[in-house]
This record gives sequence, structure tokens and C-alpha cells, in this order.
Amino acid sequence: METGKWVKVGKEIGPKGTTITYALSGTTYQIESRKRHIPHANGNGTWDHTTFFIFDKNDKLAEKMTLKDAKEFVEKLL
Repeated sequence: METGKWVKVGKEIGPKGTTITYALSGTTYQIESRKRHIPHANGNGTWDHTTFFIFDKNDKLAEKMTLKDAKEFVEKLL
């Protein structure tokens, strides 16, 4: 794999939401896209909220609101 290419490496779907994991090839950096179901205040249904967690190996480095911001954060570390 060439360095600098983001690759989807995993997807988990559960009752609380969906987590998609991306890895930057040639590095130990990963981004987890975590979509969570948030209950409405009236108790009727849910809405989805997604945040992006950046990891280097097992160390959490940051949390961003968009995938673009998460990727840019990692690319500045390189």
C-alpha cells in the first residue's frame, strides 16, 4: 500500500449506531466515524449524530466534526 491513501478497513453496525474505521496506508493512523442514535427530547424516535475520532495505534489524538477535518489533522502530523 502506498502512503497517503485512506482505506476503509472496518464497519460495525449495532443498536446504538454505526462505526466505520479508515486507515492511512503506510502509517499507524486511523479515523473512526461514529454515528450514534440520539433520542429525541420527547422520547419519540432518534436523530443521528456523527463525530470522527483520530487514533495513532491505541492513542486517541483528537475528535473532529467532519471527516475532512479529521483527515487534515492527520495529514498535518505527517
